[in-house]
Amino acid sequence: MVFDLDSTLFDVSPRVERILLDFAASPLNQKRFPEQVALFKNIKTLRTDWGIQGALQRAGLDGHHPEFQEAVREYWQKHFFSNHYLQFDSLYDGALEFVEAVDKAGAEIVYLTGRDVERMGIGSKEILQQWGFPLHEKATLVLKPHRSMDDAQFKTDYFIEADKNGFAKIYFFENEPVNLNHLVQYCPHVEMIFFESTHAGKAQPPVNIPRIMNFLLSQKGS
Repeated sequence: MVFDLDSTLFDVSPRVERILLDFAASPLNQKRFPEQVALFKNIKTLRTDWGIQGALQRAGLDGHHPEFQEAVREYWQKHFFSNHYLQFDSLYDGALEFVEAVDKAGAEIVYLTGRDVERMGIGSKEILQQWGFPLHEKATLVLKPHRSMDDAQFKTDYFIEADKNGFAKIYFFENEPVNLNHLVQYCPHVEMIFFESTHAGKAQPPVNIPRIMNFLLSQKGS
């Protein structure tokens, strides 16, 4: 059982919101962009947001100030891809319980993420441990060795290598259609499950694969 992290097990919208609020709290940014920063009191991220543009637009920031847009984008990128804000992520419904159930059933678990070792390795491990996700010999975290690596190719290469271990079945939970479509070309036998949360909008997920919006094993009244 292979799980992506961002926007699959973890809802990153609280992380994005905290970063934007900290941008607005900076005295330097308050001095540089007083009109724009004043609108940050209305900032609210949604689970369906990808990146920062949706939250900025809903707050009344129209995108017509290039210097401000570049400054907030650089601030977001620097801090989103770091160890320091991972504590603000929340879990999708049932995520922890589902992974725990998989672990108890005896399956091997891999957390396969596009996060890179240098910027997010320490924090990713710590957060998994703090939430109580299984981490042991048969439940491992796999990150990109370097930030420059393409996510889709990195993940596909992982599955190509995993094929050599003779698994009877491999399942992959992922929210990004680009990664799933790439994997279809090289490892079509992998059982892919599209986690329908949010994504970059660059592609649609492969047809005829299961879709889920949470990891709840059972629901009252269903």
